[in-house]
Amino acid sequence: MRYRVAVPDQEYFDRNIPCRTACPIHTECGRYVQAVGLNRDEEAYLLARAPNPFAYVLGRICAHPCEDACRRGKIDQPVAICALKRYVTDRHNLGLGHDPARKRRPAAPSRPQRIAVVGSGVCGLTCAHDLALLGYTVEVFESAPVPGGMLYLGIPHFRLPREIIKMEVENILALGVNLRTRMTLGRDITLTQLRSKFDAVLLATGLNKGRELNLPGAHRDGVLNGIDFLINVNLGYEVALGKRVAVVGGGNVAIDVARAAVRVVQELATGAVESGADSMQPALDAARLALRSGAEQVSLVSLESRAEMPAWKGEVDEAEHEGIVVDNGWGPKEIVGTNGTVEGLRLRRCISVFDERGRFNPAFSDEEKVLACDSVILAIGQQADLSFLSGDEGVEVTRRGTLKIDDNLMTTAPGIFAGGDVAFGPRVLVEAVANGHKAARSIHLYLNGKSQTTVLRRFRIFPHWEMPRGYLGVERQAMPALPLNRRIGIAEVELGFDEQQGRAESLRCLKCQVNTVFDGSKCILCAGCVDVCPENCLRLVDLATLQGDERYEKLIEKRYGVPAAKLPRGQAAAIIKNEEKCIRCGLCAQRCPTHAITMEALEQREREVFE
Repeated sequence: MRYRVAVPDQEYFDRNIPCRTACPIHTECGRYVQAVGLNRDEEAYLLARAPNPFAYVLGRICAHPCEDACRRGKIDQPVAICALKRYVTDRHNLGLGHDPARKRRPAAPSRPQRIAVVGSGVCGLTCAHDLALLGYTVEVFESAPVPGGMLYLGIPHFRLPREIIKMEVENILALGVNLRTRMTLGRDITLTQLRSKFDAVLLATGLNKGRELNLPGAHRDGVLNGIDFLINVNLGYEVALGKRVAVVGGGNVAIDVARAAVRVVQELATGAVESGADSMQPALDAARLALRSGAEQVSLVSLESRAEMPAWKGEVDEAEHEGIVVDNGWGPKEIVGTNGTVEGLRLRRCISVFDERGRFNPAFSDEEKVLACDSVILAIGQQADLSFLSGDEGVEVTRRGTLKIDDNLMTTAPGIFAGGDVAFGPRVLVEAVANGHKAARSIHLYLNGKSQTTVLRRFRIFPHWEMPRGYLGVERQAMPALPLNRRIGIAEVELGFDEQQGRAESLRCLKCQVNTVFDGSKCILCAGCVDVCPENCLRLVDLATLQGDERYEKLIEKRYGVPAAKLPRGQAAAIIKNEEKCIRCGLCAQRCPTHAITMEALEQREREVFE
């Protein structure tokens, strides 16, 4: 294999790998996708796991911003990057103490400082994971009886099996992290006490309270809060619902609430688990009986139009597939009923959700209707419970009800840090992982103050580059799912790719890390590369015609010492490439008679050493 060393335009090459750039933790998405296609599953796992102590969880429920940025999506559909992460983690579900990623970590030095982490959600445990690897003593305080934060309390079983959460948490605790459950900040221990006993504190308490809605009739029996509903269901407590349930809200939490409501009576009645077709039949019969005696209809009422709904489109589609009626463009006006019970939800037509300045400010018409229901679940947002603050800690709160922090995640009280939703408001889980990493780094630098970063870069040259045969013709693989009549209780709905699907999906990757590198000293301006390009993403231009184009002016002046406007026509030319259209076919490099074009990948390794 040939290599060359160079100092590249870092921004340019990062921009050319949009999936990695879009990921908040800069996962090497393309590399693990491509490793799957080469039957290198353990390599794929190590790449997916490297920046992510919750790789198993995020393989199932990540918001996958990488897919939104995936260049393949401009051709047909993006690569199923998230599903392929699940594919590789499912094949390395090795349990406690057998994570191959851990075997490659050097032994951590022992440090004298102790850190308290309040909250055992994704942000808190990611921070604890990193600090433990750095040799600190870390103690995690969790108010719930189980660790995992809203992973466990807020996400239904059918989306995220509890054994996955348990395995992720236990692998972090195995690093020496201490966990104390049923410890509520402000009740069992104060923030001032924590600060006196520990060298630093991270507050990662999340948004564990549902927002209230001041509606007439909200006091009636049968009105529930969405977050409270999910917490009780996920902890296994019985929740009574009527035959007709109305869920108010248009976000992912509202969708989870609606889908969980469909299953509540079934789960309580059957207690069924997937164990084979024969043993499942009595459970399925019982589930159908339970459904007849439980929630006959679940409706979801959203202010937003279908296109404006903040919930993920795939989740909304699944909800409708499961029989949930999504009623867009309506807002609640009153919960109606008699003798303190719910009989219906009065709605009014929403004509706009945001005002002309883009602020949330719903406007309504005079049109109204009543949705008949026996239970109403309000899932209109979340907020932080900051009752643990007495006012004496020096921790300030923003107008949004979040903790005020600086660029290093430190609050206004020295040594007290905050991350995740309690600091930033609602965020996707992969951003919470990024927050946890940043919090650990900031805490370490606060306590020790030194780090050194080394970056090694080189270009890998592919002299005989070619893409997999038929890669443009492979369609995105559909995620296998449990049949509708088997979606009862805690049964996981999405089943994951089999090997054939995993290998096929990986071949769709455009390998954006590989670039066409042009050597201007060898180019004879024959335009053969332009002629052969199947996507018309190359063009040969006279540099004098590029005057006024900010994208090229600085490059031209740096190369020739004068702006484009002062270059005589015919004196200099360039090949301009549209990176968004390039499919990495390599035909330009094959066609070039002087070998002025090579296919190369920038490979870099960054290492930060903490002292």
